[in-house]
Amino acid sequence: MDLKIPPVDILIVDDRLDGLIALEAVLTLPNINLVRAQSGKEALELLTRYEFAVILLDVQMPEMDGFETARHIRSTEKYRYTPIIFVTAINKDDSHIYRGYEVGAVDYIFKPFEPQILRSKVGIFVDLFLKSRQLQEQNALIRDSERQTRYLQLAQLEMETLKRYRNLADAVPNMIWKSKVDGTLDYFNKVWADYTGLSSEQSVGSGWQEAIHPSDLRGFLKAWMDSMNSGDPFQIECRIRRHDGEVRWHWVRAVPELNTLDKVVAWIGTCTDIHDRKLAEKLLVEAKTMAVSANIAKTQFLANMSHEIRTPLSAILGFAELLLNPDLNYEERVQSINTICRSGEQLLKLIDEILDISKVEAGHLDIEQIEVDMAGLLSDLKTLLGIKSQTKGIGLEFILNNAIPKRVTSDPTRLRQILLNMISNAIKFTQKGTVKLEIGWEEATKSFRFRVRDTGVGISQEQAEKLFQPFVQVDSSTTRRFGGTGLGLALSRTLAQAMGGNVYLENSKAGVGSSFIIEVHTEPLDGTAYLDKIEDILRVDQKPLVSEEVASLEGIKVLLVEDAPINQILIGRFLTGAGAQVDFADNGLEGVKKAMSGDYGVVLMDIQMPEMDGYEATTTLRKQGYSRPIIALTAHALKEDRDRCLQVGCSDHLTKPIDRKRLISQISHLSQH
Repeated sequence: MDLKIPPVDILIVDDRLDGLIALEAVLTLPNINLVRAQSGKEALELLTRYEFAVILLDVQMPEMDGFETARHIRSTEKYRYTPIIFVTAINKDDSHIYRGYEVGAVDYIFKPFEPQILRSKVGIFVDLFLKSRQLQEQNALIRDSERQTRYLQLAQLEMETLKRYRNLADAVPNMIWKSKVDGTLDYFNKVWADYTGLSSEQSVGSGWQEAIHPSDLRGFLKAWMDSMNSGDPFQIECRIRRHDGEVRWHWVRAVPELNTLDKVVAWIGTCTDIHDRKLAEKLLVEAKTMAVSANIAKTQFLANMSHEIRTPLSAILGFAELLLNPDLNYEERVQSINTICRSGEQLLKLIDEILDISKVEAGHLDIEQIEVDMAGLLSDLKTLLGIKSQTKGIGLEFILNNAIPKRVTSDPTRLRQILLNMISNAIKFTQKGTVKLEIGWEEATKSFRFRVRDTGVGISQEQAEKLFQPFVQVDSSTTRRFGGTGLGLALSRTLAQAMGGNVYLENSKAGVGSSFIIEVHTEPLDGTAYLDKIEDILRVDQKPLVSEEVASLEGIKVLLVEDAPINQILIGRFLTGAGAQVDFADNGLEGVKKAMSGDYGVVLMDIQMPEMDGYEATTTLRKQGYSRPIIALTAHALKEDRDRCLQVGCSDHLTKPIDRKRLISQISHLSQH
């Protein structure tokens, strides 16, 4: 006689009505009773009124979220093993999925979901529930029946249930395994086999250990043994070898399976790939370490930079104040003025180094390729640095190792800067003895090879590791003997590398001296002569580096467009002292009006001004047909600043602080064309 099967109750929990409606639309199946709940609290109240086959649970709900609701459900004996499926539109990252499995979920489905998949999964659990219910009913019926028949039915049902659970395990994207109570594994899902390349036969027993990284296996086994003794779940991070040989980090978690007497009868575990997360964590730690180190280095650098700036600035302010003393004699005034000039040049050099490092870090370092007279460049260096070495009472020798081309193609400014930095550095750290520059030419590589030797303090191995790092000094203490910003060596190496060469420490010994190698790639000009005697390079008939003659500006009328009164006074005195007539404009707008209405031989145009800046003023003048020379006079000293000035119509670009002789020379030159 056919018995009517009572409907199967399924609990669907979602705080949104549209979510409930969507689930009902998919799960409207024969003999299924869908019970709604719009909160975790309401769901818990329904547990005593129904016997649910499956619970579909939303994650994000007010007052009590899905995780907390699932935890309460699992604490109820009646629903200890009832399948819970999380259905959510958020939290797709692994940590939330793990959390769902931790509170007892059997699956985690994301909205929008595939109706057929959801219906199929729920159908499986409904079938299991019906089988379980059928089993209970049959147990009641067959108590008075043959015991053998009952055992057969139970065995068949268990096989079907096991098959369904195996299929479910294969559908989960994680590796799933099962072991006996003694730790010998007897089941692996398909994901394990696909990942490790090990078959079930190869993995059972202790064969699975071949997939665990040897360095992690001991810790893995110890953690598991401790859990076996305590009966508590265990988890550990370890590396598992993939079938192609790649080793990736996994999070392994296992829980004990208990019988009715709460004794461990088996272990069920999962392996979840966390390799990408581990790499991200490692990169984050490394980045944090580097950031902390960089901050410490830059803090030290700023402290030293403050010292380097304040030293010449103190001299400038101090000797300027001395000049206010009316009792100062002529020699004392000249000495004070010379000190102020030298201190100003020191500050300017410091600023130039900072700008060069900034350009390097921004990727805006430009290298020229123009003709260079090596004899003139080296001779100028010998003259300039010879004064510095004589002042310290040490020798300075230039030595020619072999014949070198007289004229090459390179960047003379950068080459001079490198050699000046390296030789000046050697002189600074040498208290007695001699600094030597050895000059050589390597025809095979078309490169100059310079060696700078000194008899100075030398460098220890620990100190050598800090060389050539910007913002890092060998001695960063506040009581340094030698001063300096720590930028010279780093800048020299960067410039040399940009010119196809390098700068490196050849050898050094504390208290004995150091030797640095400088290599720069160049191309000799066709037909150039080769010099094989140092006397041919260091000529005694060299012209002075800077001519003392100053051009006359008699009869030249100049318009100075400058918003800073102190600069108006300074530049005005420079020009009137050379014989020029000077008019002033306080901003670009006023400058345009005066330039168009006056007869000026040259316009000096500041760039950063109120009302109208120098770029706009120059552009406006050129559009209105103004054809006289316009010289940009600005503190913007980068190459791109110069290029922009020339693009808007400036005839030349001069930087502040003002070089009086160059300014007067350019005005004289441009006013005659």
